[in-house]
Amino acid sequence: MTSENQTGWHLDKKVPITLILVLLMQLAGGLWFVADLRKDIEILKAQIMVQRDRDDRQDRTAGDAMQLVRQQLERVESKLDRLIENRGKP
Repeated sequence: MTSENQTGWHLDKKVPITLILVLLMQLAGGLWFVADLRKDIEILKAQIMVQRDRDDRQDRTAGDAMQLVRQQLERVESKLDRLIENRGKP
């Protein structure tokens, strides 16, 4: 069987060693990239938890502030109502 009749992939001595080295370096770079990406994802997961806690605290603080504003508005409304009622009296 001659090389012209062979089908499919094969590896012979004609493949330069530099090509094999380049492929191995690309594989190592890809693995390094994936490892770095996984590290970044873990860092972001931890930051999400911290941000979620911060958001919850801000929501509670904003809710408390809104409650205070509502109470003050109710007091102002009641004072205005009393002023209007007293204005009509001699």
